[in-house]
Amino acid sequence: MKAIEPTARYRLAPGVAIRPERFGGLVYRYDNRRLYFLRSHQAVDLVNSLDGRRSLQDTLDAFATARALPDSAREPLIAAVAQLEKLGILTRSN
Repeated sequence: MKAIEPTARYRLAPGVAIRPERFGGLVYRYDNRRLYFLRSHQAVDLVNSLDGRRSLQDTLDAFATARALPDSAREPLIAAVAQLEKLGILTRSN
């Protein structure tokens, strides 16, 4: 698995949809018909804000500032991005 690069730009992979739910969110990959659960509203919101134009660091900074998140909340979000990239839910933009 590639290490997360804070300067990389991430976005949802083609054929992936996220639906917010009361527990967090459902992630569906249309290519392999797999369903994943995100058990964090913050992770769902962060993933939905990854647009492929801004770096992960810039997106995370803006996200954390807008929600007044403590620095300790960043590490689990970065770990979620790493796991979602590994599963093919997120992809790096060129």
